[in-house]
Amino acid sequence: MFSPYRVYDSDMIYQRHIPKDELFSAQLETLMQNSRVATLGIHLSGILATILMFWSSLDAVYLFGWAGSFVGFLLLSFWYTSNALSQRRYQVAPARVYWRLIILAGLTGAAWSVAYLYAAPVIPKEMQHVFLMLIVIIAALSVGVTVVVREYFIVYLFASIWPIAWWTLVHYWEQPHNLIIGIFLLLICAVLVCVTNRMYETFRNLIASVWEREAISQELGVLTSSLRGRNTQLRDARKQLTELANVDELTGLGNRRMVNTVLKAEINRSRRSGTPLSIILLDVDYFKNYNDTYGHLAGDGVLQLLSEVMRRAATRAGEVVGRFGGEEFILILPGANNSAAVRTARRLQTAVNREHIAHSSSKVANHLTVSQGLVTARPSSELEPGQLIELADKALYEAKGAGRNCIKTSDASDLSSFTELAIPRNP
Repeated sequence: MFSPYRVYDSDMIYQRHIPKDELFSAQLETLMQNSRVATLGIHLSGILATILMFWSSLDAVYLFGWAGSFVGFLLLSFWYTSNALSQRRYQVAPARVYWRLIILAGLTGAAWSVAYLYAAPVIPKEMQHVFLMLIVIIAALSVGVTVVVREYFIVYLFASIWPIAWWTLVHYWEQPHNLIIGIFLLLICAVLVCVTNRMYETFRNLIASVWEREAISQELGVLTSSLRGRNTQLRDARKQLTELANVDELTGLGNRRMVNTVLKAEINRSRRSGTPLSIILLDVDYFKNYNDTYGHLAGDGVLQLLSEVMRRAATRAGEVVGRFGGEEFILILPGANNSAAVRTARRLQTAVNREHIAHSSSKVANHLTVSQGLVTARPSSELEPGQLIELADKALYEAKGAGRNCIKTSDASDLSSFTELAIPRNP
């Protein structure tokens, strides 16, 4: 089917009214699609009826010669229209296709008028009238399938019936009814032309209406696709903004906003399931002295290295590592009891010491060390994320007060209970 869709520029997706050249091409396409099979069937039926009618009245050589030539011509016309459709010639060269179709219509109509004018003088009057009725019926049936191109049907009509009408008028004295038949045929031509004009306008309006509906439908499809793409972009942008809002730029770890969100969710989950929840706060010992001695770029490198060490230490599913601020880091350990959390803290302590990052201005060792505060809780309905972090922070403060490079642990059920873990300060 013809396509109304054309992108002319970025501001106009389609035209609301079909252009004249596209309307013309659409008419040719509709004519060839709808008429090629119907026209072939109508005329082949007429040829068969003519052979049966004149089998005993006309010379078989002339009869079959006319029928064979006519059938060959019809098949040739069918091949041409099929080929023009498949190659879309009605779009490439519509004027050429139009004139060839007009010629084919004229030759098709002439085949019937010539057959009548040849047979009329030698066949009985009754048979002559039946043959004339057959030709008129074929013309009437052709209206519905060829009227989409008005000129095509009019040429066929005037090539098939018009010559017969004038022949009967000219030979009015040979048969008593020739004058009446001639006038009747002229009236039939006039009526069919009027009907053709009305049907032609209806078909044109129908084609234009279909074109406009398809244009609107395709524009809506383009707009829908565009909106879908925009929605995807917006969703990706929101996701990216959310990630940027929750990710520390330097280390790539979750920032304090993300830590608070995750911690709140884990407290609720732990409260529902009755499982323990542990967190570890980690602080770099004498980090300010490190920056003063080695520079802030080196300090940033240390923080990045520590973030990788902490990622490796968080080996269980659901464990979250975040940068809590400055040189402080946090580990959220869902489902970890105090013993499991202590093992993770010791693993962290060992991993940092193994890196043996030089720190000449440290008062603890000649390499970089960390202090850790650990708290384990079975959250109740009253416990809030800030309270759990405060307990861990107090444990971290105790670790710093105890000389740093150590771990302090606290039980959330007893805020005054802090137990130092024996970890050597200078491993």
